[in-house]
Amino acid sequence: MKLEKRALISEGKTKRMWATNDPKLAIAEFYDDAMMYHGKRKLYFDGKGALTNDINVILMQVLEENNIPTAFVSKYSDNSMVVKLAEMLPIEVVVRNYAAGTMPDRLGLEYHKKLKSPVLEFCYKNDDLGDPVINEYHAYAMELCTQEEMSSMCYNAMRINKVLTDLMKEANVIVADFKVEFGRVNNRLLVADEISPNVARFWDKNTLRRMDNEGKNPEMEYQRLLTLLRQITAF
Repeated sequence: MKLEKRALISEGKTKRMWATNDPKLAIAEFYDDAMMYHGKRKLYFDGKGALTNDINVILMQVLEENNIPTAFVSKYSDNSMVVKLAEMLPIEVVVRNYAAGTMPDRLGLEYHKKLKSPVLEFCYKNDDLGDPVINEYHAYAMELCTQEEMSSMCYNAMRINKVLTDLMKEANVIVADFKVEFGRVNNRLLVADEISPNVARFWDKNTLRRMDNEGKNPEMEYQRLLTLLRQITAF
């Protein structure tokens, strides 16, 4: 059966989700807007959605190759992919290897400082509240997930971190931090969102800076990262 795009399911900061003629599958379509600073700033460049899609498709296949279950099924078009339709948990799991983003201000840490060990943080996914930081007890009390699901998210987030840091080391790229989201498919948790510069900080090892000319040219970062991934993976 040929997969067909149907009604719009949802529209987020970086992509749209579309229903298909298969009730178990959806199409994730990436925008050409580059989100920066937790969605507070947008930059646009032609082809950004396609670059994001290609980066994410490669990284999802790398995760699957390392036995980390994802909702990814296949590439659909230049800027979209087919995914398993998941019931998303309203929790963002943030993995931090370096002090960046809001962490230095919240904790009085030096920006770019390498952390002694990876840190997991959780945010309640709610745009109206600004995605506030929560802990596992908030998650249980608010019935956002079960204890078993929290354990699964933590375990897989740390596995993803190991896979990504090992992979990027080959390209002299540091994974400073990234966000990952999970969804339920047949009562099983899967990685059900993207991994790309939209939701991660990839730094040049030599400069400890993003590869975007200090935010002036985000296209450069996406293009360079995709080139490096194609060089160091089989995908």
